[in-house]
Amino acid sequence: FIALLMEVEIPTGLYLLKRISRRYFLNTFPELNYSQFVCANALYVMMGYLFLINVFLIVIFSDNVMVIFFDFIALQFIQQLDGIAFKLARMRMLSTSMKEATTRRYF
Repeated sequence: FIALLMEVEIPTGLYLLKRISRRYFLNTFPELNYSQFVCANALYVMMGYLFLINVFLIVIFSDNVMVIFFDFIALQFIQQLDGIAFKLARMRMLSTSMKEATTRRYF
């Protein structure tokens, strides 16, 4: 149950796909490709489902509660690594070129 509450990729990806229409996307960002936007969000949703499948497998094959808890926390941390790296790059903790890449108009 906790895994369902902590999982944000599926609702976020579906919300973006529903909320941002092709016409709006092309009018707002004419230099970007809408199919890449759809693909990125579809992969985001798929990442959420893979996380839930992984949690389900951990629950099935674990012997005790502590193993389930620690494996779940490790999975959540690994899933959050991209956001952590993005924020660190934005604060110029990684390199100047990464700060420039993360502070462009689309981020």
